[in-house]
Amino acid sequence: MNRVIQLIKLFFALAILGMSTGAYADLASAKSAYKNKDYAAALKEFKSLAAAGNAEAQFDVGLMYDNGDGMPQDYQSIISRVDQAMTWYRKSAEQGFAPAQTNLGIMLETGGRVERNYIEAASWYRKAAAQGDAAAQFNLGIIYYSGRGDDIAPNYNEAAMWLGKSADQGNSAAQIALGRMYEYGQGVLINYVQAYKLYLLADAAGNDSAPTNKESVEAKMTPEQIQEAKALVKKNGHLK
Repeated sequence: MNRVIQLIKLFFALAILGMSTGAYADLASAKSAYKNKDYAAALKEFKSLAAAGNAEAQFDVGLMYDNGDGMPQDYQSIISRVDQAMTWYRKSAEQGFAPAQTNLGIMLETGGRVERNYIEAASWYRKAAAQGDAAAQFNLGIIYYSGRGDDIAPNYNEAAMWLGKSADQGNSAAQIALGRMYEYGQGVLINYVQAYKLYLLADAAGNDSAPTNKESVEAKMTPEQIQEAKALVKKNGHLK
């Protein structure tokens, strides 16, 4: 009897594994079609997987509507696309898919066709940020840095924490923002060495605003401090 039960369990396990493997294969096929700009085929495959509950496919459907890939660009179509993007992002976000949580947060923060909701946007950013999503960490940091009217008060400590997490992952915009906090003592003690280090990292990544920020803090630093910052960056392999 136990052997029969074990065989039944094995059968279902293999069936689930087969379904999972098939889903991954279909997702890969859809992504390949998208890469080749066969948007109609990509959307069809993504939608099939999304309807079956695949969170990544739901995100991809939302992203295609958000970008308007292969879709009409007239006003009515754009309105419909935004609604579709929001719907699919939310389905994926509710399953815990971090990129969808981030993009849903962006739509809620920026508004437009979607009613702006800073508190909900920050909530979704926080969920994605907790999973290590660098873009969400940056967006959440900026919300706390600037505040959002009566909804969210500025909080430099929160801003520095989230910008730091994003900067550590190489987000150059976060490196610039956190660098300015160190340069001007916002939520952290003034530290020109740290500020310059962050600007150097952002510059190495090609951030357009890095040179101006470097010049700003250089004027306040001693040659020894500049060399210390460069040594810190070089130590981590970012400078030759």
